Amino acid sequence: MTMTLFTRLDAEWRELGASPPAVTALGMWAGTDGAFREFSNLCELVEGMRHSADRERNDELLACLAGRAQSDPYAARALFQAVFPGLIRIAADFRPATHSDEEIASVVIATAYERIRTYPIGRRPRSIAANVLLDTRQAVSRSVCKPRVREVPTADIEKLIVKAPEKTASDELLGIIAEAVRTRRLGVVDAQLVVLSCLAAVPTVELAAAQGCTVHTVRRRRLKAEAVLKAVAACVA
Repeated sequence: MTMTLFTRLDAEWRELGASPPAVTALGMWAGTDGAFREFSNLCELVEGMRHSADRERNDELLACLAGRAQSDPYAARALFQAVFPGLIRIAADFRPATHSDEEIASVVIATAYERIRTYPIGRRPRSIAANVLLDTRQAVSRSVCKPRVREVPTADIEKLIVKAPEKTASDELLGIIAEAVRTRRLGVVDAQLVVLSCLAAVPTVELAAAQGCTVHTVRRRRLKAEAVLKAVAACVA
């Protein structure tokens, strides 16, 4: 399955993970967490974890990243890349006929970033990768999978409505993005920009560096994309 968002992010990572700011971030982490000292850049860190059979060591590294992910975009992106293969598998599993590859990829990417940036390291300090992937799979299932049609007694409908979980702001925005991409009012690249900027909270400077353009260009594209999404939202409201 070809997914432009995933392949583009992976290509960007090869430059971003070895960039001077990423190396500087890794050096700062190594000052307090010795587990990072054997790596010269974030690409090496992620590849080292992927090819290591030492689960305890990997979990230690992932826990260190998860603990920083809420405030450090480089830690969040490194953790995202560590679970990247699992996210591709999730996207492949949740591709019903009513959704395109890019729509599913956008949902998976945004959901995974949200889970990573809000990961409760204090409550779940172990099995970081497995937890992120499980949380992402469950959230994606709720977001993109329509419930199977079945007969429900009329008396029970009100109870079901009361108990149904409300959509979050992220869920609503993802739905609008998916509709904008489906109707070709928003391009895939600009959809990715909104997902990473608005939902994943990736800094504008990082996006500009990864895409090889200026901060002004990123901001201009984001404003245009947001204007399209407002128009789409008004139509589907």
